[in-house]
Amino acid sequence: MDRIDQTLGRIRVASADGYGVIIRRRSGPGDGWFSAGELDGSGRVQALLLSRISGMAGPPEDHIRAEWLLESLSRTVADLGSSFMVAARQLPELSPANVLLAAEGGLLRASGLTSNELFESDRPEDLADRFRASFVELMEPTITWLDAQGLRPAKTLWHSASDRFAQSMVWAGKAFDRPELALELTMLTVGPESPDPRLAIEIKRAEDDWGEEYHLRNTCCLAYRTPGGQLCQSCPLSGPA
Repeated sequence: MDRIDQTLGRIRVASADGYGVIIRRRSGPGDGWFSAGELDGSGRVQALLLSRISGMAGPPEDHIRAEWLLESLSRTVADLGSSFMVAARQLPELSPANVLLAAEGGLLRASGLTSNELFESDRPEDLADRFRASFVELMEPTITWLDAQGLRPAKTLWHSASDRFAQSMVWAGKAFDRPELALELTMLTVGPESPDPRLAIEIKRAEDDWGEEYHLRNTCCLAYRTPGGQLCQSCPLSGPA
């Protein structure tokens, strides 16, 4: 068993205990999986995914679907990176050609890997720098296309992606009992001093009624604008719990 499979085994154990992250090793696309490289500047796949997004009472407005698409993509990639970084101080090769994605109802739900290439480091700075570069490469074509369609501003979408990463890190820190490492990686990757200003957000956390920590978002997912939707407790419009 190679190092990637060992880490995936740890992630599967954590997922069985409620972590809820789906990452698979695959030989390539097919059976509902497609290459992240297909989310390119043409917008062909993004438009297809948008057309399949529906809410509880029918398809939401286009700008809401755009936000949800970006949030699902960023969460899926963030879950992939945060799991490896926090569980084992590793990162697999996260180039678009090596990352596979699976969608349900137009939203990305799972990630896959095709390569054995693995980066390992005991320095959080190295892991953060490597993940940040990959995160931007995977997000940029979709953010640029959504902005060009007039659906959501690029600045807002970048901050939404960072919010999703920050929340993924909260979950990873809890799942692998390394909350301090998770917070350090969050600050280095998307904190106020992030080397990429597009990703730089304020990092604050709060606890819910059960004492579970969560990230206080800088952006709104717009769920409250759909029939029956409400403000999330982490929403900047609702304030800290």
